[in-house]
Amino acid sequence: MAQFEAPATDVERSVARIWGEVLNLPEVGVADNFFDLGGHSVLLHMVHDKLGAGFAEVPPVVELFQYPTVRQLAQRLDRGAAAPARIGRRARGGLNRLRQNRIGE
Repeated sequence: MAQFEAPATDVERSVARIWGEVLNLPEVGVADNFFDLGGHSVLLHMVHDKLGAGFAEVPPVVELFQYPTVRQLAQRLDRGAAAPARIGRRARGGLNRLRQNRIGE
């Protein structure tokens, strides 16, 4: 396991807190590897759900495997925040229905 390095940014702190909750650990450092800490694919889905509640854009679960440390995932989330938000087909359909309902009022 890598030497402990505390999270330094808000995004790193958020990711470390979420990992700590999901993995039931009191503290997670930025260089800690999710899978080395006991994480697995089912727990990664839980992380994804919690990230979705706090971040505007979260990469797909399968992409989270590419960012196994807090630092790597935090950097990816920071890049995602800078990118324009993409609205999926299902969400776009809901927006269109909402517009139609408002127009019909």
